[in-house]
Amino acid sequence: MAVFHASDGTEIAYEVWERDSESPLVLLHHGFSASRETNWEAPGIVAALTGAGRCVAALGARGHGASGKPHDPAAYGEARMSRDVSALLDHLGKEEVDLVGYSMGAVVALLTAVRDRRVRRLVVGGIGAGVVECGGLDSRVIQGPALQHALRTDDPA
Repeated sequence: MAVFHASDGTEIAYEVWERDSESPLVLLHHGFSASRETNWEAPGIVAALTGAGRCVAALGARGHGASGKPHDPAAYGEARMSRDVSALLDHLGKEEVDLVGYSMGAVVALLTAVRDRRVRRLVVGGIGAGVVECGGLDSRVIQGPALQHALRTDDPA
């Protein structure tokens, strides 16, 4: 696994599966409670893409897996992670990418596609219409403080 440093100094882990391909890189961004391994490698997505001759990369979002875990809450959020995606494209010298995101990664991918012209194709999954209706994370069903409590509690109820 390789790493690069985001603009704020956070170390971001990534992996590239090289193939001799004329098609653009496929870049995969995982969901909130996942990793590149659980969303993309274990279910065979990376194998299917490389088997089809595509060059593939997957990053570990900040705060996840082997990537840096800053203690400042301001170092997080989908907009910050979108800048990490663009920084990885800069680091890899890519002029065009097919970007795939799942759940949190889908929100990151949407934000990236809006501001980074290198995104040729976009695939998003694991999100509903709320991402458009709410302009990002859909908090109509569960509010942020309730989610924070659920993630921190020892009580399984």
